[in-house]
Amino acid sequence: MKFDIKKGAKYDRRIKVEHNQTTSFLWEGENVFSTPSMISEMEETCRLLLKEQFLKSKPDWDSVGTIVDVKHIAATPVGAEILLKAEVIETDARRILFKVSAEDRLELIGEGRHERFIINIPRFKERFYQKVKRLDNLKNPNPN
Repeated sequence: MKFDIKKGAKYDRRIKVEHNQTTSFLWEGENVFSTPSMISEMEETCRLLLKEQFLKSKPDWDSVGTIVDVKHIAATPVGAEILLKAEVIETDARRILFKVSAEDRLELIGEGRHERFIINIPRFKERFYQKVKRLDNLKNPNPN
């Protein structure tokens, strides 16, 4: 399958920082938007760029993250609105590299690069379940 992913394609989305997206170790009460949550939202922004702009008519295709190189620059409280941005900066068949950023209403809070790989969902699922079986066999070896 050929994918015509355009370099320079962009996608923006806004989210509100929720309680379940914060750290829990800095102090009691509401804390700050966590790095893993910020990265997760950046990844989803890149995924949606691909899904909505290039894979919309291909329901058996989606993408998975393969590399994350992101700096978390500034703290953001619960309830703040975050603007997430993704831009395709490089393509190589099914491997797509993005420039990503996140900002609140005051400043840039994170930036970096993220790589995703376009997958065929049924084939990916089949390989995954084959691995699950192999791992189960290692846990419960057949005495024969």
